[in-house]
Amino acid sequence: MRVAIAGWFGSDNLGDEMLLHSLITCVRATAEDATFVVLCPDPARVSQLHGVDAVNMPTLRGGKGAAGRQEAVQSALRESDVLLLGPGTVFQERSPNLPWPGTLPLFARIVAMARLAKTPVAVAGAGVREDGTPVGKRVLRWIGARCVAVGVRDARSAESFGKDAQVIGDMAYTMPLPDVRGVAPQPLVGLSMRPLAAEAEASLVAATSGAMRRFQAEGLVGAFIPMAYGRGASGENDGTIFDRAYRGTMELAPSPLDGTLPLTATLDNWLLSLASYRLVLATRLHAALLAVALGVPTVAIAYERKVLDAFRDLGLGDFVVGRDVDEETLYRIGRTASASPDVFRQAAVRVAQQGAISQAYVTSVMKGLH
Repeated sequence: MRVAIAGWFGSDNLGDEMLLHSLITCVRATAEDATFVVLCPDPARVSQLHGVDAVNMPTLRGGKGAAGRQEAVQSALRESDVLLLGPGTVFQERSPNLPWPGTLPLFARIVAMARLAKTPVAVAGAGVREDGTPVGKRVLRWIGARCVAVGVRDARSAESFGKDAQVIGDMAYTMPLPDVRGVAPQPLVGLSMRPLAAEAEASLVAATSGAMRRFQAEGLVGAFIPMAYGRGASGENDGTIFDRAYRGTMELAPSPLDGTLPLTATLDNWLLSLASYRLVLATRLHAALLAVALGVPTVAIAYERKVLDAFRDLGLGDFVVGRDVDEETLYRIGRTASASPDVFRQAAVRVAQQGAISQAYVTSVMKGLH
């Protein structure tokens, strides 16, 4: 079986790469002989990290190489038994770095190309960024109507696609985890922080820096957890905010994206290291979700609605704060989280249960092709 996957992979965002890894693992659990081709912004990096074939996404405008990209995508779709859209927040009308109409015309074009190739399409754990327009919703419903199944990350995304969409949760919940029962907690407090607009970033840097100093005064060691290096993506390099705001006050943790090794060679060690933290404070959604999956007390900082939704769905609404949080509140909630390990062990069970739903959805899509 040949499986095509389309999404924002190869830009060195660890969350996105873990989502692709999870989806590939879910497909292989049902179809061991499956091979893959990924439609993405950086095919060489995807092949390096995941060991699969990859091609550039088609361009919406002309220009050098546009015809070649178009033919490569069309050929990949003709040779595939199914196209999976996502996972991740692939449907975006706008973002801090993306003007309207965003990615929607691109994905509508890919769906149209798949239909021309007679290749069935399914949405697999994708999300829709908030603040969509009525026009955008019509495009999303057009896409959904041409899919054999629509499985999305959250209820708000499901509303954009209509009544036939299923909420299957974040594909990160299916992440194969190492055995962490023997991992001893270390005196570590981790911070995952992404670049934000200047005013919001300044306020949040002040709050996180102040809270981290207070935890360090209690004997914890601060570590910055980079989740994205922004390859080909403006404003997405976590290293820039580390250099601006945190270098000299905390250590920089290693990332599975350092170097050129495949993700499978480095991911377990990264997860084992994450499991040893006493507390994690995170703006990056997948730093927060993977910490919770490992049972680590975590406070999520909701710079976007998806972070708030995810933590509420896991029963962790008391441990999510807005990006306007102040130092005192962040420190207090962090202390409460670190003193509540049972709450996060129970949340880890809910993550595993939700992961089983995501896996069942992928299995049903793959089996439905026969």
